[in-house]
Amino acid sequence: MSGPLATIVERLCAWKDVTRKTENGKDSFFVRGQVFAYLGKKGVVVRLAPPQVIEALKIQGAKRQPDDGDPHSREFVEIPVTGPREVERAMMWLRRACRLGRTAAGPV
Repeated sequence: MSGPLATIVERLCAWKDVTRKTENGKDSFFVRGQVFAYLGKKGVVVRLAPPQVIEALKIQGAKRQPDDGDPHSREFVEIPVTGPREVERAMMWLRRACRLGRTAAGPV
C-alpha cells in the first residue's frame, strides 16, 4: 500500500489503544474491541454518531454504507481520499470515530 491511504494507516496504527486487523476481508481499525473505521474502495469508512453522519454526508463523494440487514451499518460513512489533500480531512473524521468508539465501548 502506498499514497494517502498508507499515510492514514500509519497514523492510525500509532494511536493509543488502536489495533488493526482484517475482518470480513476489510482492513479494519479497532479501539477497545470495537471497530471504528475500515479501508473502503475510495477512502476510509468511519463509524459516526447520527448527527455526525448527516454532517459527513455533505462531503462531496461521501457515501453511507449499505445496511446489509445490519442496523449499525447505517452509522458508517465512506469519506473519500483520492489524494494527499484529503488526508487531514479524513483524519478529522477518524478522530471523531475513534473518540466515539472509546466512549461507546465503556471501561475495559
